[in-house]
Amino acid sequence: MNDDQKIAHARKVARQAEQALLIKHPWLRKQNVIGFSIFTCSIIGILASAWLYFIAAIPAWACVISNAIFTSFLHELEHDLIHYMYFKKNKFMNTVMMVGVWLFRGNIINPWVRRKIHLHHHKVSGTVDDTEERIIGNGMPHGLVRSMIMLDASLSGNIFSRHFRDLKTYSTRYVNFIGGFPMGFIFYGLWGSFLSFHILDSVFAINWYSWITDYAIPVINFIAVVNLIPNMLRQAILNFVTTNMHYHGDVDSLMKQTQVINHWSFFPLHLFCFNFGSTHSIHHFTVSQPFYIRELIKRPAHQALRDIGIRFNDFGSFRRANRYQRGS
Repeated sequence: MNDDQKIAHARKVARQAEQALLIKHPWLRKQNVIGFSIFTCSIIGILASAWLYFIAAIPAWACVISNAIFTSFLHELEHDLIHYMYFKKNKFMNTVMMVGVWLFRGNIINPWVRRKIHLHHHKVSGTVDDTEERIIGNGMPHGLVRSMIMLDASLSGNIFSRHFRDLKTYSTRYVNFIGGFPMGFIFYGLWGSFLSFHILDSVFAINWYSWITDYAIPVINFIAVVNLIPNMLRQAILNFVTTNMHYHGDVDSLMKQTQVINHWSFFPLHLFCFNFGSTHSIHHFTVSQPFYIRELIKRPAHQALRDIGIRFNDFGSFRRANRYQRGS
């Protein structure tokens, strides 16, 4: 088979597996209901976890982990919403969900801005103009700079902006300032306040004004546990996984855009990004399937990807700065 035939084969298998699944479980056809149910349950889960932490029923670490997982569902919903998979004909409900997934994950860019950047990513994946992947570290050698960018892409993207000057369609300035307003400004303002207070307090033992320690800091600490830290954790893990399962630099076809990472060692990471490394390659071939469908059909879809030569667990790409060509 040539590349076009291989791509057609992978798409055919994935779609046939989806159709078989829908015939066996007709309720899965209610895509809007399922999407909104996941949306509602995730937000309820976030608020419930925050309340349990507030009344000291669960420790801070449990709240951080649970809310990182709940917000990972919101990330998957946002991605599907970008591709108009829920309420495509109901603009009001689509907007409600877009606003909701943004409000509870303040360290992400405006989802309407991300829609432009993500759809562009599908057109230029793995190339120099792939803003979505490059600004979180894809294509850079693993080291201190890449680690800082993957940990906090918004802040580090400004510090190391010289690495992204060759972006043509969507610049880092557009992403951070247009895409980041206003939620990103609020999120990082609170995050900076949280870090600054605790670093200065631990290093210099500053005698703060009482109203700061009595009122402001407890509120910021609470917000940090229920929202800031979970989102920083979730986003850092997602950035690590996505930048390493996407290839960069010598990509000239869909066949070279991604690999599948489903090694057992990635299980702890996949808990915080809904098995992203394992199933996102399927999305590049069949963009119209919701994230939960991809998870349910991954076995036949993976076999089809193996059959056409898509790589699995190519950890050598970590040393090659995500280049597809081995030995480069």
